[in-house]
Amino acid sequence: MPPATTPPGPLEALGPRSWARPEVTGVGREPLGTPLGRPDEVRLDGRWAFALRARPEDVTAEDLVGPTDGWDTVEVPGCWTVQGFDRPQYTNVQMPFPGPPPRVPEANPTGVHRTTLTVPEAWRGRRTTLEVGGAESVLYVHLDGVPVGMGKDSRLPQVFDLTDLVEPGRPATLALTVVRWSDATYLEDQDHWHHAGLHRSVVLRSTPPVRIADVHPTADRDPATGHGRLDLRVGVEAEGPGPRGWTVRAEVAGHRAEAPVHFEHPTDVMATWLLFEGRGATLALDVPDVAPWSAEAPHLHDLTVTLRDAEGEVVDEAVVAVGFRRVEVVGAELQVNGRPVLVKGVNRHDHDPRRGKAVTAASIERDVVLMKRHGLNAVRTSHYPNDSHLYDVCDRLGMYVVDEADLETHAHLRSLTRDPRWASAILERVVRMAQRDKAHPSIVMWSLGNESGSAPILQAAAEWLRAFDPSRPVHYEGSIGFALFTDIAGGTFPAMGELLHRPTPDSDVVAPMYPSVEDITDWATRATPDRPLVMCEYIHAMGNSCGGLADYWEAIRTHPGLQGGFAWDWVDQALVQTLPDGTERLAYGGDFGDEPNDGPFCCNGLVAADRTPHPSLLEMAKVVAPVRVRAVDPARGVLEVHNEHSFADLAWLTPSWTVDVDGEVVASGELAPLDLAAGARDELRLPVPAPDLAPGQAAQLTLTFRTREDLPWARAGHVVAWEQVELDRRPGPSVAPGPAPEAARGHAALEPTLALWRAPIDNETFGPAVGTSHAERWEAMGLRDAAARVGMTTEVVAADGGGEVVTHRVDVPADLDDIPRVGVRLRLGPGIRTVEWLGRGPHEGYADRREGTRVGWWFTPVDDWPVPYVHPQASGNRTDVRWLRLLDASGAPLVVIDHLDGLDVTVARWTDEEVAAAGHLEDLPVRDECYVWIDARHRGVGSGAVGPDVSPEHRVGPGPYRWSYRVR
Repeated sequence: MPPATTPPGPLEALGPRSWARPEVTGVGREPLGTPLGRPDEVRLDGRWAFALRARPEDVTAEDLVGPTDGWDTVEVPGCWTVQGFDRPQYTNVQMPFPGPPPRVPEANPTGVHRTTLTVPEAWRGRRTTLEVGGAESVLYVHLDGVPVGMGKDSRLPQVFDLTDLVEPGRPATLALTVVRWSDATYLEDQDHWHHAGLHRSVVLRSTPPVRIADVHPTADRDPATGHGRLDLRVGVEAEGPGPRGWTVRAEVAGHRAEAPVHFEHPTDVMATWLLFEGRGATLALDVPDVAPWSAEAPHLHDLTVTLRDAEGEVVDEAVVAVGFRRVEVVGAELQVNGRPVLVKGVNRHDHDPRRGKAVTAASIERDVVLMKRHGLNAVRTSHYPNDSHLYDVCDRLGMYVVDEADLETHAHLRSLTRDPRWASAILERVVRMAQRDKAHPSIVMWSLGNESGSAPILQAAAEWLRAFDPSRPVHYEGSIGFALFTDIAGGTFPAMGELLHRPTPDSDVVAPMYPSVEDITDWATRATPDRPLVMCEYIHAMGNSCGGLADYWEAIRTHPGLQGGFAWDWVDQALVQTLPDGTERLAYGGDFGDEPNDGPFCCNGLVAADRTPHPSLLEMAKVVAPVRVRAVDPARGVLEVHNEHSFADLAWLTPSWTVDVDGEVVASGELAPLDLAAGARDELRLPVPAPDLAPGQAAQLTLTFRTREDLPWARAGHVVAWEQVELDRRPGPSVAPGPAPEAARGHAALEPTLALWRAPIDNETFGPAVGTSHAERWEAMGLRDAAARVGMTTEVVAADGGGEVVTHRVDVPADLDDIPRVGVRLRLGPGIRTVEWLGRGPHEGYADRREGTRVGWWFTPVDDWPVPYVHPQASGNRTDVRWLRLLDASGAPLVVIDHLDGLDVTVARWTDEEVAAAGHLEDLPVRDECYVWIDARHRGVGSGAVGPDVSPEHRVGPGPYRWSYRVR
């Protein structure tokens, strides 16, 4: 007797096990086109009935149309994985489940979302479509139990025609079923959380029977003449052969054109077969002296397209914002409007700490505004198309965009893109992205995807993009991968610098991932580049990171062909987790019981999950600022100002200056806006007085550029750029102001302990990929117990003016090379609430990440001195500290430490051992006492988890060290 088989369920009406068949990408889907902002639409967002089944085979016909009594509800848009069902799962390279492809787990959570819709009576006789903005990872659509269609590709809309299935005025049951794991998951193996659900809006739309189906504008502007030309292809759809005598009219910037609509070639059937490009109309408009679009000046123009019947009556209308600009690769330059642009970019994932992938329009706008405020001008949609709202915001506010297809096969890097079963899906993802997003002026490059090897299908996709849209270059990270894999197969592992000289034809730019400064400098100087280099990812911002950023930008500004890059990445992908006691914490991979996982590797943002800027973003803002200042003769107030904009002059900025002595301003002034064209340099002379300095004091000159007026992304007075230079310094020890503590403790009471170790930062725990991490190496050295390895001599003498002068001497042996620090830890006891100091601040800085800090007189609560990185690690270092006062709740000093003269200082309520042992901030002890570390030398932070390690000049090596300070 043959074994019993399970009868096919309702999801298989659209094909047997279509969730595990890569050849099946969609059934019943409409082609994507430019979003046209239809006035006749109904959003179905809100609370939906929800049932979670263990696997797709468990979904029944009753689930799709029967009663929902006893069902739960979820918010749409939303991910069920953050609404109390199933669990999110974080992986970087590895797949979230075992293979081999295209196998998916038998236990495969499947969510049935149900709502009732009613098509308005006014839509009778019109066409009704359903758009599901995003579904992870396979979507099945049923209306009143009738199968409508299915589709894959989690990050692009799925559109279905409901016209023949709905009756205006009659309620209908809509069931959207999402299968979590599918063959498509193998193509979506990105470094992010795997969620599930309907994470973007669900919308009903109505259009006339004969309608504008698509608008494809190409708005070019000749940089030499300022002459604009709009080439326009308008798709028109109708049931049957289509009416005759209809026209399309287009208007933009006061100019108009009109053309007939063709539903077939106007001559004969043979011409239709050979020459016809599709139903619609083709128009061209000349627009003389049109204002160009750029990230610096995002001039937009409304393009109004009307479809008119044979009597000239308007039947349908669409409005699309266009920007006239020209993007091209000329030799080794990526040019916008005829000028090279520096790409000051960042990679961005969709992420909300409470909503997962379901980001709101307000959150998207906030992200772009924060990027603009911190000097960034470009975003890469890593690694999938974003919601259309992001591109709208970038069009309006001014951001260059690399639009990336939803493709990453990281766990199967070479095999899947060479497997013909996935060929249609790969090409389709690229095509659908371009079809939807083609009208956005902010998009300056298309990207084929990320970390998917090199294969003929990717080269075919690149050629399709170039033919479909010659106005944009093509970008692909894997363009250097073919040489890499060929060499590895031959038994060698070539250096990144070597690979950069061997890109494949599927990218018009060289787009390396995490090259070193030496790699890109070698590329730019070894031979004449034939295309620009834009780093698709660099300066990995995981935890306390981004050391060496200034070195990258020194190279970029020095060598032609180097045009910037995209930092990895924008936001910490931490999720809010409610603990059993009702408290909340920020969680990372593994915290939800998700296996396998990659731990806190998801927390690598320039901003925290709640969008609080990390110190690395403040460093970025300083380093990439569009106004550069260089000291020429600072004592006489002579500075050189360089306008690094590609197009804008400096009329939009108000410059001002201050002179301070040890943080106290003694002179200041405001200047008229500078008459300095884009790219120009000029000397600026400031009326700087000669400061009167006491021994041990220093004077600083700070020049600041602020916005003159309110802008869409910043208020008037927002700081765009600044520079600080030292005017003068008098020899002598730095003396802290104010009274000494009433009950001063001697140095011995502070329990001084030699410190050679720090709690490892993420870069020291997770890198390198091959070999021993720094954290492991330092453990093997026994650095936690520094006194057992190295002797320290301490000399204490009474100081003039009170207190004790302490001098430490250490001779670090040769076998302790490249260690975290050489310093001393002091235990200050309870009662300290505030730290006051003279040195660099106000936020943390390290030897290789201090450009964004300035010398000043600063205050901060002790509890705010460390940075609350999601994964606890060393943080809070301040450089060039000359004195610090530790104050009680009344502001009275409990301990004063001065005569530091430029040492590194860290303050915390926890020891390094406690920080290293903690998995989360909540694991750290709550205590009142305070510790201070005073370091003669402190290691930089680098970005070595997946990028270059700390450069040699910022490491701590063996040899003699001597440092001193006064304690009162």
